[in-house]
Amino acid sequence: MSEGASIRRARRPARRVALALLLALVVASGVFVYRFAAAPVEERPCLYTYPLQGDAADLNIAYESLDGSPLTVLQRGGVINDASCLNRTPVYAIVEIRSEEALRAALTLARENSLKVTPAGERHSMGGHSFSRGGLVLDMRGLDAIRVDRDAMTMTVGSGATWKKVQAVLDPMGLAVKAMQSINIFTVGGTLSVNAHGVAHDPGQIAPTVRSLRIMLTSGEVLTASPTQNAELFGAVLGGYGLVGIIVDATLDIVPNDVYEWRTEYIDFGEFPEHFRRKVVGNPDVALMYARLSIAPDTYLAETAVHTYLHTDLDIPPEPLGPPVKVALKRLIFNVSKTGGAGRWIRWNVEKHLEPGVHTCIERVDEATGKPAEACVASRNQKMNQSMEYLDTRLDDTNILQEYFIPLDETPAFIGGLRRIALDTEVNLVNVTLRIVTRDTVTALPYAKDDRIAFVLYFNQKLEDDDSRRLEQATRELIDLAIRHGGTFYLPYQLHYSPQQLRAAYPEVDRFFELKRRFDPAGLLSNAWYEKYGPQSAN
Repeated sequence: MSEGASIRRARRPARRVALALLLALVVASGVFVYRFAAAPVEERPCLYTYPLQGDAADLNIAYESLDGSPLTVLQRGGVINDASCLNRTPVYAIVEIRSEEALRAALTLARENSLKVTPAGERHSMGGHSFSRGGLVLDMRGLDAIRVDRDAMTMTVGSGATWKKVQAVLDPMGLAVKAMQSINIFTVGGTLSVNAHGVAHDPGQIAPTVRSLRIMLTSGEVLTASPTQNAELFGAVLGGYGLVGIIVDATLDIVPNDVYEWRTEYIDFGEFPEHFRRKVVGNPDVALMYARLSIAPDTYLAETAVHTYLHTDLDIPPEPLGPPVKVALKRLIFNVSKTGGAGRWIRWNVEKHLEPGVHTCIERVDEATGKPAEACVASRNQKMNQSMEYLDTRLDDTNILQEYFIPLDETPAFIGGLRRIALDTEVNLVNVTLRIVTRDTVTALPYAKDDRIAFVLYFNQKLEDDDSRRLEQATRELIDLAIRHGGTFYLPYQLHYSPQQLRAAYPEVDRFFELKRRFDPAGLLSNAWYEKYGPQSAN
């Protein structure tokens, strides 16, 4: 046998090993991509809670009162959770609300059986705001009628309607909402109950766009409230977390579904206050505005993408709304960013360099060149038609929102503190968005005492105690940081803050509790937030 033949035979096992390793790598990569990109096949059970809530057996409740009830019972006993996946809580029952009569019957049932009551929509508040331990949960999503008044440029919407349904009604009419949350999966009643905000920097919050509310008190009486009629009730229900009265429907401002030109500028965050004053404040050309901070290690919380949508003279008809696109790709990129610094670098740079190519735009041709135009043009509804389906995942983790509202000149110092806290506590901060909120003179719990920059933070954590404790510590430090810089924090999220921190940011809270007692003297309406921070918690 020649020496060459022996060498060739010796190489064959090596080749087989190499091929096997390559095949294993390909398979492993495919499994990784599939796991990170695939949509979940079923709703997660969310069995982990933080802090521990106990189980239904602890309640020792009899459910006989449901047997003769005219209500549609969706769930008898059992547990409920919210979007945090951390608040698994036993409840008395969940009942369906499709009419004022059903709502009144539910309140009667609760009153006669000494039950706490909580209205709920999509349950995206993350601190148990949409249920009470052992309480009766009202699923409001069946109360979803919509009526449009073109002449008055208003719409009257049932509190259970989602913004997606609202857009489906308005879009064919060439109309759009004036203000809503940045994504459309929430119910109108939920948005009003937290006085949410979005990318429409003018007006910022939804409160200034509310003409009136129809509110059912726990007595069963329905009152109309507006800035000039039952004004204290109006201000207490807007941003009142369902604790003062239950919103039946709302009359809201609408606007034309105009077409805007999308522009993005990249700046260092230290330049943001001056950039904002020079290019956004008082600029009638800017229709929508938001910004995002880099989470990549090399430009961490420094490089800033400022997105503006400008009014245009181009005569371009809006395109009809369509389903979300490239959901699996977006889910893959977002899930990769949860894995650490390299993943965050990949996501930031993919979005920075490839986002213009995947952004929802109206196709048009540049008249001068006859080629596709570079500037992206989109309608108001297209920009607000965000479902965030890519956040649904098969991974054993959860995404937690927090928001802080900071005076413009204090924002560089706040960012410096945020960077330090995030690094010191080793929390997994995966997104920072900036929005505009305006001075609130309407609601009983104003988070914007004057015009503010809203910092919307998105954390990822594993469903385990260590990650939960780290985020709890970071939350308390961030709240102290915000207060030191004259800011506030948003209340619809995890209840990690102390009563002292709550009152430092919201000195009006005791006045709000007084209004609750006035309009709900029996104390029927409740939720986990009120049970932790309300006046009875001090006893």
